[in-house]
Amino acid sequence: MTNKNEQAAAKANAEEYKFYLHELREHSQTLFGVKPEVFDGAVFDMKDIQATKTEVKKRIDAFLKKEVKQ
Repeated sequence: MTNKNEQAAAKANAEEYKFYLHELREHSQTLFGVKPEVFDGAVFDMKDIQATKTEVKKRIDAFLKKEVKQ
C-alpha cells in the first residue's frame, strides 16, 4: 500500500510546475505565509533559478527550524 502512495506522490511531484524564484518571492506572503526576507534566506544556496512550490515550502520549513547561532 505504501509503495502505491509513494509512486503517486512521485508522479505528482514530477508533474508539478516549476516557477522562477523571483515569481515565488513576489508572492511569498500569500503562498507560504512568510516575508520575502525569510524566503531569501531559505533559497539562498539554491543553484537553480526555478523550483516547485513543494520544494520551496520544504526549504522554508527547514530554514525556520534551524537553530540560531549566537
